Amino acid sequence: MAEERFDEVKDSVLTHIQSLFEEMEEEMAMSHQEKYALLEDSLESASDEAELKVAFEQWYNDHADEVGWDYDVDELWNQAIAGEKSSDEEYEDDDDDIETEDSDKKEDEEEDEDEGGLNDFKNSDEE
Repeated sequence: MAEERFDEVKDSVLTHIQSLFEEMEEEMAMSHQEKYALLEDSLESASDEAELKVAFEQWYNDHADEVGWDYDVDELWNQAIAGEKSSDEEYEDDDDDIETEDSDKKEDEEEDEDEGGLNDFKNSDEE
């Protein structure tokens, strides 16, 4: 009998907390949709890129605390603009990756050498 009561109480607590979380998620989703709609409205009134940025900055300043992003306004703006790269720029970036791979190999080789030195030091301590 006590075990049945235990299971009922446990299920009741879990169900209640689950419903509270779901309610919070719904409210948060609605809040985010409202903020997004406000951003859309702000950007609609802009007539050039400079005005777009000003509108975005104003929207960000109005809502950044509520949203709680770890990005400042310029980081978000630059991330958004970076998504608009032309395919030519993407090919140029591929060339950069090749250089990076070469420098990564050099760094890996240097790390291997460093690790060898550390292992030699450890081995000399053990002797």
